[in-house]
Amino acid sequence: MKLHHSTGAIAFLLATPLVTSLSVGIAPSSAATIAGSAAAVTIDNFSHAPTDTGTSTNTNAETIANNGAVMSKVKAEAFFISNCHELLAANLSQSAVIGSGNNYSGFAQSQAAVIGDFSIDAEETFSFTFQTFLALLTSVNNPQSERARANGSISFGVINTVTNILLDSFQFAIGLDSSSGFYADAFVSNSFRPTQINFNFLAQENAAASLLYTSGVYSRTFNSATNLRLVELKNNIAETEAEAEAEAVPEPSTVLGTAIFLGLFVRQRKHKKTMSEVKSKV
Repeated sequence: MKLHHSTGAIAFLLATPLVTSLSVGIAPSSAATIAGSAAAVTIDNFSHAPTDTGTSTNTNAETIANNGAVMSKVKAEAFFISNCHELLAANLSQSAVIGSGNNYSGFAQSQAAVIGDFSIDAEETFSFTFQTFLALLTSVNNPQSERARANGSISFGVINTVTNILLDSFQFAIGLDSSSGFYADAFVSNSFRPTQINFNFLAQENAAASLLYTSGVYSRTFNSATNLRLVELKNNIAETEAEAEAEAVPEPSTVLGTAIFLGLFVRQRKHKKTMSEVKSKV
């Protein structure tokens, strides 16, 4: 079953507001301290129609302001269209925090997931294509007393629902921290074949931004009849904080570092649950 719409256009429409919203305030002259993390994913060109589908979203925002001001914004959306005319899974999540002054903290977290079950006969090949966007931004007004952190991750998992064995996965995570710099990590199993990976990173004075785009194909042939579950999950976190008295911290590093992110999916029995339930079984 093939999609009649232009998936590239849909992905662009999803990603454009993410990048635009995070780009505001990148100028070091901004009077606010900003942290932003946003992601979007589209999945299409499925070789098989799903037997069942599900989506899940969750958001959390917290603010504490004593002598300053802080605002947290979150957004998460997900859908899985499966009918006789089209087959498309997509989701997006955004987290942003803006603060100014002294003695404040802000936290924003957004999560979104799409889930699909598939029945594959013996000697059949299950496949789909995907596009992902992940954008991060940090901008600090006063590095001596304020700190901004942003991180995001996107994970794909293909699970045998009878044995609960994770067959294949594709995961990556990146993060920005105004005091410790940049980190990134990724893992790709053999059945996931990225066809394009574009990464851009910019650091200027007390501001830093990164944008990661990937596209690719998943394909695997099964020797025997198999019931599969595809789970795609994203997580975006943004944090800012300021202390009344704080020690000086280094400016953002432009050197690529590494860190770890291996949030794999283990099990999920029902689809249309809260994100907390998805995470507990993923």
